[in-house]
Amino acid sequence: MNAKTIGIAGVTVPGTVDCLSKIHRLCADRFPHHHHPRFALDQPDFGVVHQAQDDDRWDLVADSIVGSLTRLAGAGAELAVIPANTVHLAVDDIRARSPIPLISILDVVADACAARGLKRVAILGTRWTMARRLYQAPLAARGIEEVIPDEAQQAAIQRAIFEELVPTGRASAATLAALLEVVAAMKVLGCDGVALACTELPLVLNDANCGVPAIDTTLVLAEAALAAACA
Repeated sequence: MNAKTIGIAGVTVPGTVDCLSKIHRLCADRFPHHHHPRFALDQPDFGVVHQAQDDDRWDLVADSIVGSLTRLAGAGAELAVIPANTVHLAVDDIRARSPIPLISILDVVADACAARGLKRVAILGTRWTMARRLYQAPLAARGIEEVIPDEAQQAAIQRAIFEELVPTGRASAATLAALLEVVAAMKVLGCDGVALACTELPLVLNDANCGVPAIDTTLVLAEAALAAACA
């Protein structure tokens, strides 16, 4: 088929696998006879990136992602996505050094929030994504207010992500209940939607159990990748 090769610069394994799976399902709906664009995947050791985040070494985070993008370009990728939110704290550096066009998850998620008519969006993600207000500027540019959980709620989300979701792709019933408590608190604050701004969160949270529009950041990135590949 006549489509560009999509490069996937993986960060966490569950987030990468879910992104690829969602692209595949979108292709199954769109293309006949099992056709889909060509993919190239690079999945480095997440432990290295996670340690760099803990150490506040975003230059090393950027180096790892740029390394992936360089390898993807060598494998024939013509555009790329990074199925992770937190590493986009270094997106300006990454984009400036990338050998191929990069679709930013920040832009496509903010566009998805605007498309659903949201005005006050709760951001659920890692502690870096929340505390450093990763989505504040892209949402504000679209007239949307970013709301982040308090410190205790941020800690609960951080535990859910790194103690359960990243290593296993699953969450216990107690952990899911804790996440939904945060969502409920955000609704009390007037949020009309939540952005699942960690690519593991859509594995357990959705519109139905959140009770408000829950923006699946992995899905909107997969949609954008496929649209760009077929443009």
